[in-house]
Amino acid sequence: MPDSAVTRMMAAAPLADEIDLSVGQPDQEVAPEIRQAGIAAIAEGRTGYTPKLGLAELRTLMAEDIGTATGHRPSPEDVVITIGGTGAVAVTLAAVCSRDRPLLAPDPAWPNYRVLAASLGIPVLTYRQGPGGADFLDLEEIDRGLTAGARLVVVNSPANPTGAVASPDLLAALVDLVRSHGAAILSDEAYEAVVFGGGRAPSPLTTGPDVTFACRTFSKSHAMTGWRVGALIAPPAFRTPVAALHGTTAGCAPAIAQHAAIAALDGRGPTPTHHSTTYAERYALARHILGDLIPPLTPGQLGGFYAWVNASTTGLTGLQLTDHLRQHKILVSAGEVYSTTTPGHFRISLTQPPDILTSALQTIRRAIP
Repeated sequence: MPDSAVTRMMAAAPLADEIDLSVGQPDQEVAPEIRQAGIAAIAEGRTGYTPKLGLAELRTLMAEDIGTATGHRPSPEDVVITIGGTGAVAVTLAAVCSRDRPLLAPDPAWPNYRVLAASLGIPVLTYRQGPGGADFLDLEEIDRGLTAGARLVVVNSPANPTGAVASPDLLAALVDLVRSHGAAILSDEAYEAVVFGGGRAPSPLTTGPDVTFACRTFSKSHAMTGWRVGALIAPPAFRTPVAALHGTTAGCAPAIAQHAAIAALDGRGPTPTHHSTTYAERYALARHILGDLIPPLTPGQLGGFYAWVNASTTGLTGLQLTDHLRQHKILVSAGEVYSTTTPGHFRISLTQPPDILTSALQTIRRAIP
């Protein structure tokens, strides 16, 4: 049977009369300053190869933004501009893991960790993804996974699909634990600038730059999904393998997107956190309509674009719920895409304008007994 995540990747586009809440595609437009920077790059012929690791100005700006967000400013030499956040994750997996060096990933989680690992022949162990704050993960469970041989622990905060945000003290303790095992952390920070309550999500980079691979993207903070530009901040000891992997598999991130990303960070574009209030309001709307089907809005412990819906009392699987809602012209993402341990769940993306989102949420509430 095909992996649910791969099946989802191959799915056809939604029909014209369907409301799509299945994809993390921001409905906001890219800021005009960022678009204009891309247009200028085309007009001025700055469209060829860049240095393989990215434009020096962009690497420096990213290092500065990391310093602002985490308190640790990496050397620009440890910043690689990648083809989206997915490229950063793929390079990290290839640099750290192997057939005898497993990955330890959360469940539920973004499915690409599992799919990428499988394509590289990397075994995957899992730990339970908890709610936000100090319960984001269980350190004893992580310790068991590391003792079993895992060499890379995935942390995704805010988490996809649950929205959970880890506490800084918990991440500091995780750094100590991982360091004691001679392992590393893959910190997927795609949604780090979208925290309900404001600010930036805590990062293990703050106390563990020597063991943390931080994967960033402009897709969520600046709605630049189709531009395909992100960054990997790697421990200094991995400069050479990361450069070799990225340079040989990607060449370089798209030149036009890199020039546009400079405008996103140099003060011309909006701040990375400018969408957080919008998504907090949309989550509050979803909670108002769906009630206890989704967790309460806890500022500082939730973020991102999604609501993780628990409809297990229906007795239906996530796939069955997805099919049922499609009959009502609402597209959602089945829980089986993200988890093997949480039946009866599905994920909704809060990435539609309020009027359309309200209509879709009301339809979901009516359709689920």
